[in-house]
Amino acid sequence: MPQVDDNLELKAGRSLIPGHPADDALLSLLASMACSDGRMDPRELDFLVKIRSDLGSRGAVEAWARAHTRPIDLQQLATVITTPDDQWKALRFVARMAWKDGELATEERRVLAALAAALQLPDGAVERVLREMSPDDGKRFTSERILRTLVDVHWDSVQLASGALVSDDLRAVTPAGAELVARVGLEKVEVLALCTDGLAARFREGAAFLSWSELVTYTRERGLGTALVLHTEDGRRFTLVDQRMSGLATLLDRLLDLDGKRRRGEAPRVDTLRQGE
Repeated sequence: MPQVDDNLELKAGRSLIPGHPADDALLSLLASMACSDGRMDPRELDFLVKIRSDLGSRGAVEAWARAHTRPIDLQQLATVITTPDDQWKALRFVARMAWKDGELATEERRVLAALAAALQLPDGAVERVLREMSPDDGKRFTSERILRTLVDVHWDSVQLASGALVSDDLRAVTPAGAELVARVGLEKVEVLALCTDGLAARFREGAAFLSWSELVTYTRERGLGTALVLHTEDGRRFTLVDQRMSGLATLLDRLLDLDGKRRRGEAPRVDTLRQGE
């Protein structure tokens, strides 16, 4: 049984990497949005502190944000963010920032619309990510909705079961009192557990629990040994390595969007869910 890694936060790769052209552009855009009205809401600064934890202090992050507040060349941004997954990732990070102060300003909507257009995302992309990133009203992650959505996506090559967690490593990282909805297994070995508060899984970086509020986006990577990468609000990334786990993306598509629809522009997939022990 895999052991829980006490250094998981250090080992999990960063989602936004300073020095990478696409991420530098996105980081500057987030900084500009936080300072767009001349002041920075503490919740917006909290978000930037998570993303730029490498800067060390809250004051250093605020100074960085103000220094990088400038008009962003969205067309240039589009030349370095070219895959559909990365385009949705950028739009969702920006939408998360837009919601941080609890309200959507006209200018923030304008920036989101301009970004979606520059990235050539489909009509309705902005409204979708605003729904996905909107504060949870308590209806999104109920046990009934999670289970219904899990059954409806017809996830191929997994087994679905209920009952208490049986894996020591997943139980160790799951918060006490978390309401378990379903366990997902491969070849009758539990690899993921869905709860009303989040999900616990065996990632390449180690066993971890990610709350729904931490999750920003997820991308399907093309490299060997990588099926799906989950990106958190604090800039970490967690990797699922078995290709059979890529069906989680379809489940998350529908859970995060209260309309329950697949993202347009992504290839459809036909899956089958099997009930298992």
